[in-house]
Amino acid sequence: MSERGYLSAEILGCQFAVYPLRQPDIDGPVQAAIQAAGAAGCSVRVGNLSTLISGSEDQVFAALRAAFRAAQRGGPAVMTATLAAGMPADELVGEIQRDLDARGEASPGTALVDDLLPSGDAPPAGSGAAGSSGASPGGSGASTRTEI
Repeated sequence: MSERGYLSAEILGCQFAVYPLRQPDIDGPVQAAIQAAGAAGCSVRVGNLSTLISGSEDQVFAALRAAFRAAQRGGPAVMTATLAAGMPADELVGEIQRDLDARGEASPGTALVDDLLPSGDAPPAGSGAAGSSGASPGGSGASTRTEI
């Protein structure tokens, strides 16, 4: 690691997702893309909405190419990718998550509405941003959790 909690800039991370278009089966192309990325020599971590791969620059770009080609075997596909060098290590990410969990500030799939809005703004009427508390827009000013 180069800096406390961060991987060397020589290790690339890439979050990618594939979206099969006009294909009768969408699970097959997604699974094929994930398998192809792993076969290219990268570390692979599957998430709910995307897949994270890491490795050398050559490995990551080869994995992206292989994943995209695999997703297209059954028809057209779109791929999105975000690349990072010097990304946080799993230990640092875990530490941040544990701190959030301990303070009760974050739960999977929720966010504080007040933290998402510019200071003093209320959620738009009818947006459903009042969450399950029943608070109305411009209400008591208490933080309200809502799914985002």
